[in-house]
Amino acid sequence: MDLLLIRHAQSENNLVWAQTGASVGRVPDPLLTPLGEQQAVAVAEALAQGRYAAPPTVLYASLMSRAVLTAVPIADALDLDVQGHPDLFEVGGPLDWSGHDDVPRRAHRGAGRAALRELTPRLVLPDDAQADGWWDGPVEADADAPERARRVVDSVLERHGGTDEVVGLVTHGHFSQFLIRALLGIPSMTGWVDILNTSVSRFSNVDVPGRTSATWINRVAHLTPDAVTD
Repeated sequence: MDLLLIRHAQSENNLVWAQTGASVGRVPDPLLTPLGEQQAVAVAEALAQGRYAAPPTVLYASLMSRAVLTAVPIADALDLDVQGHPDLFEVGGPLDWSGHDDVPRRAHRGAGRAALRELTPRLVLPDDAQADGWWDGPVEADADAPERARRVVDSVLERHGGTDEVVGLVTHGHFSQFLIRALLGIPSMTGWVDILNTSVSRFSNVDVPGRTSATWINRVAHLTPDAVTD
């Protein structure tokens, strides 16, 4: 079994940060920018054309709208469902926060079932997705992210281990740090791995103990230089 980590395309909050260097003006569940929509189409075409080796045969996405919207053109290009995964969300969870450092961060429920289904009819929602949102926990601490990443990897292995599936996970930049560690058995890192918008990272032999390898990390060959964003 192989696994592809795909970061979501540029979101409205990514653009706020790129333009201001701060989070003031952010929203709890941002959509994609026009550039982000172009990035999502570009990675979908690259995957469908086999430019990143074998394309996904099964596709999971975070329930944050920016990830679902990134998964939509991939699913359309490959004729796949988008399996909403309740543990693929960004570190911290959905945040009701103004972006001001002196304002406490509060948990947000995330998009409700109806709003998520409006994003694509291909989305398969888990039971966690309720009418008023999918997240009922507190603001997640960074220290809790490694365990959640391990749960994601374990859930994928349980469902697809021992097969020839290529599992695509559409997720987030910060959470990808913990997924990479979980996949490679790295307890902790003092540095950071660049994970750009719509970058593709491929891991092979994920279901073979001691044989998992990072074939590549953070490839964005499908983007023109002026479309590369972080």
